Amino acid sequence: MIEDSPDKCMMIGLHKLAAQNGDGFVPELYEVLTRRSRMLEENPNVTEFPSWETRRPGRDPFGLAEPQEATIVAFPRAANEPARKKDSA
Repeated sequence: MIEDSPDKCMMIGLHKLAAQNGDGFVPELYEVLTRRSRMLEENPNVTEFPSWETRRPGRDPFGLAEPQEATIVAFPRAANEPARKKDSA
């Protein structure tokens, strides 16, 4: 999964150009912009989990479910089940 983002590359290029004159990004901002490319170079078999596309746990994607009124389901007993006797020790 290769992500080509010309905006970040352009910003890094502008930073390097401005650094020649003594100007440039703050080191923290430069670190943020280069973090993803460095991660891809160091770990080619690892990809970032798309957390921005996932929904939070515990939420129904279609809203709240309708409340159920005391629904009782009766299970019939087996007619030919022998009566259990308690073993005495």
